[in-house]
Amino acid sequence: MSELKEQLLARARAALPPVEGEVRLPGLRGPVEVLRDRWGVPHVYASSLHDLYLAQGYLQASERLFQVELVLRTATGRLAELLGERALPMDRFARTVGWHRAGARQAARWDDLSHEMVEAFFAGCRAWVETMPARPVEYEVLGADPELPEEGRAAEAAAAASAFVAWTLSGNWDAELLRAEVAERLGWDAVRDLFPDPSPDPPQVVPGKRAPSVGPRPLDLLRGAPPRPGGQGSNAWAVAGRRSTSGRPLLANDPHLLAQHPSLWFEVHLCAPGVDVRGVALPFAPGVVIGHNRRVAWGFTNVGGDTQDLYLEQLREDGRAARYLGRWEPLAVHREEVRVRGRARPEVLEVRETRHGPILDSYLVGVAQPRVVEGGVRETYALRWVGAEEGVMPSVVHRLDTAGTWEEFRAAAAGWRCPGQNMVYADVDGHIGYQCTGAYPLRRAGDGTVPVPGWTDEFEWEGFVPFEELPWALDPEDGYLVTANNRPHDASYPHLLGRDFVPPFRARRIAQLLAERGVHDRESLARVQLDTYSLPAERLLPYLLAVEPRDERQKRALGLLAEWDRRLEAGSPAAALYKVWCHRVAEAVLRPPLGEELYAHYYAHRQSSNVFHYEVLPNLLAYPSARWFGRDGAEARNELLSGALDQALDELARRLGEDPAGWEWGRLHRVRFAGPLAAVPDLAEIFTAAEGPLGGDEQTVLQGMFEPGRSYEAVVVPSWRQVVDLADLDASLGTLTAGQSANPASPHFADLFPLWSQGRYHGMPFTRAAVEAEAEARLELLPEAGV
Repeated sequence: MSELKEQLLARARAALPPVEGEVRLPGLRGPVEVLRDRWGVPHVYASSLHDLYLAQGYLQASERLFQVELVLRTATGRLAELLGERALPMDRFARTVGWHRAGARQAARWDDLSHEMVEAFFAGCRAWVETMPARPVEYEVLGADPELPEEGRAAEAAAAASAFVAWTLSGNWDAELLRAEVAERLGWDAVRDLFPDPSPDPPQVVPGKRAPSVGPRPLDLLRGAPPRPGGQGSNAWAVAGRRSTSGRPLLANDPHLLAQHPSLWFEVHLCAPGVDVRGVALPFAPGVVIGHNRRVAWGFTNVGGDTQDLYLEQLREDGRAARYLGRWEPLAVHREEVRVRGRARPEVLEVRETRHGPILDSYLVGVAQPRVVEGGVRETYALRWVGAEEGVMPSVVHRLDTAGTWEEFRAAAAGWRCPGQNMVYADVDGHIGYQCTGAYPLRRAGDGTVPVPGWTDEFEWEGFVPFEELPWALDPEDGYLVTANNRPHDASYPHLLGRDFVPPFRARRIAQLLAERGVHDRESLARVQLDTYSLPAERLLPYLLAVEPRDERQKRALGLLAEWDRRLEAGSPAAALYKVWCHRVAEAVLRPPLGEELYAHYYAHRQSSNVFHYEVLPNLLAYPSARWFGRDGAEARNELLSGALDQALDELARRLGEDPAGWEWGRLHRVRFAGPLAAVPDLAEIFTAAEGPLGGDEQTVLQGMFEPGRSYEAVVVPSWRQVVDLADLDASLGTLTAGQSANPASPHFADLFPLWSQGRYHGMPFTRAAVEAEAEARLELLPEAGV
């Protein structure tokens, strides 16, 4: 062990939270009992809601303080205060898009319970800071002290954090820009090829047909934008009691998020009068977001509806007004001061907003610097986003946590406005249900797929789709419900929720596996969560296998694929060959016509880049055209496929050796769970919790999305797995990715990784007797003396 690591671990050990004995906390009104199991999951027993949420804040801060502060700083554009110049671009983005302004607006509309929950929660976070034995090691490394919202300011910060999380799960401003740029370079026929389910209507704004003096190009905006720090995948399903061995429903959920440490989730069990709920919470917010109470269980997947629109604006020469219905409307101007560590003076930004939203600058999405375009009208983009107007009050989470029936659950779900979620439900009475939630614009014209003119009222929003008209289902005839980010409705649905949904392959595969068995149990549902069978491979393989081998090496490779079972197992050489070959095909098809930058933004570095393989490529291979293959016809297609095969074989031999037996997919497709400071080379070892091989890809049930322009490393993975048994809640199963704690010296820093990586689970004791039987530590939280 290096001397630096020894020193940091010693400091980390000094900051470990107490798990036994008594601790007196400022703000606590009565005693709170905390029982911890062997995985570090706290079971919290309080006599009031105030003390319950205060204790939750204390416990989550004691394990995740740096994570809590980092999320709040990201959401409010204050990272550079702590991290310096390197964080300034993200702060500019945050200040311009305005998560903090959205938070202030939304917090002003919160009900009393929401304010009480959040104030109690952050009082608990501050109580940890006041009583902690030492600063968490991240602060030691940075030479900084923790900073949390003061009393009375927590609501705005928490609402901003909620808006930030909503942003990570929202779309589709980047898809609009990509469509516009592809159209400008290759025409609208190419847009129809590369973006499945295009609008049949003519485009509202045709790139290249604007006024001579134009604003930022789509590529300029995309080049400057920070990566969206979320993931848009997840699986959830429920099985009715008549299809389970126990006669009661089962519910499974595995939300897919960035591979990071600590996880975005914190596992916890909360008990107080009227509340008894177990599952996972967001580290910076009160309540349980996904889980179960005594009567109902629920899980989420992201809807992925279209909640962002770009408006092309015409600005006056001085850049201070936008044309609308033939008149100049003054812009709203926000003066933003961004403090930067190491600088004497803050950086000052002027963020300008039209009636539609903030203006996007060419340097970075969300940065607005006033600039006059001499001699003409400056055109530029403004962003309207649902999350700037709608969010989720903390009391909505509380109402989900305490719902006892389908009707109560739906009533709570109606308050979940942004980000829209597919909620899957099951209860002890035998019901299973589905509810789509969220706010989706009703547009006067257009379908949200491309930028539209902002100087007319033709494309304005006219409210949102009423909750009562969002898709829902209760007790379907098939005896199961499945959602996996696929389109949540059929062609008869009257409203447009979006056009950029994830392909339906994960949902189809889950339904296929559920239908194969007459009845299910916890173990069969757990096996479904680990399935690596690739339905898209069924469409692509016939084209690959039809290639005439040029030599013995290609012949052996085609033989390997011919015998492949279509499973993307970590130990499969054929899976590695298939994925690398598909990647090389994408390069050969897309790079020449798109050019380097557009290729990078459409495919290589785009979050949903692998959609190309699942929906676009099969169509291009079926109908080979000169645009994508150099000339029309199967011969040109097969020449490209053969050349790509040679490139794939060269890459595999170079990286994994000449022997195909060693070409295991998991040697390329690895996952790494590391904290933010692991980006510093000298600190990587201590802040990396775990890493190892992983099977699957974006469209297998076992999620393992990778960014093809960077590496095959899995970047979006199942962040939490749960299987809830409504017949015996104590027998339910779950696991996080690596561990509960962000502290490298904690026994719970990486103790869950062996379970997660091997497809195993820990038990989830729920009743008091079961919790007592599994408890390994007992802590009493007490009010300060004299209270």
